[in-house]
Amino acid sequence: MQAIIDKWGNQNKQPDNFIFPFLKGEETPTDERRIIKNITHLINDKMKKIGEALGIGNISTYTARHSYASVLKRSGANIAFISESLGHNDLKTTENYLASFEQEERAKNATLLTKF
Repeated sequence: MQAIIDKWGNQNKQPDNFIFPFLKGEETPTDERRIIKNITHLINDKMKKIGEALGIGNISTYTARHSYASVLKRSGANIAFISESLGHNDLKTTENYLASFEQEERAKNATLLTKF
């Protein structure tokens, strides 16, 4: 992680600066959303290629976020910590987010059973 930050991160390490200089802090909300969407798309394209090259399938920022939250939950982490680390404004959002993972997991397991 540190090597990535050193290579691609903002050289100006002032506390108020972003780690990666995609945003300057002066963007309109519309511009900020557009920039974040474009960067996320670019990162997901690169992650997909990496996942395919490693033979682990399609990975993305969504799957990384999903894995992070799932591992924390299964490890017994406090939901307030998970919520804060995901940037959610309230616990209900996090509860719904984690519940969707459980539903996905149940559907995946049901599919495994029907393949038997």
